[in-house]
Amino acid sequence: MTIRFTRIRTTAVVLCATAAIATVAAGTAAAAVGHPAHHQGPAASVTPVVIDCALKHQVKPSTYIFACADAGALISKMHWASWGRQAAFGSGTYNFRVCVPSCAEGKTVTFPILAALWRVKPLPGHRNVPYFTRLTLIFTGNRAYKAGRKTFHEPQTLTVPLSAAGGAG
Repeated sequence: MTIRFTRIRTTAVVLCATAAIATVAAGTAAAAVGHPAHHQGPAASVTPVVIDCALKHQVKPSTYIFACADAGALISKMHWASWGRQAAFGSGTYNFRVCVPSCAEGKTVTFPILAALWRVKPLPGHRNVPYFTRLTLIFTGNRAYKAGRKTFHEPQTLTVPLSAAGGAG
């Protein structure tokens, strides 16, 4: 019975988090409609991108590294259900390097996730290129891992600011 309760609770949290992100995206779109000056020009009709660590513009990437220095955190095996002007939603895996006792001796941990890209802004220096500035990960399964002699738990959701210079900002 505990397992079923946990799955129901996890499903409820995932649905609520997804609804919250969708509400933020819808609110951003509504704000833009309410202020036409913010919604004019070519950027309004261009598909938003994410900026990778090599400063390339990506749409629906299957892998996205957001720890550019060492590729220690990334999402992979991504399947995007939607990629719109205000938000993108998909599922895949979250992978990160656990540096215990050191990064060289650590291991990579992988968790299933739902992902949402949101908060679109013009790319600095490229006014007509909109890009996503936030990535929210929603963990859909087990979030625990062991490092050394301790057990750690990832949060139910994790929001990462994305940089115009690629990866996390």
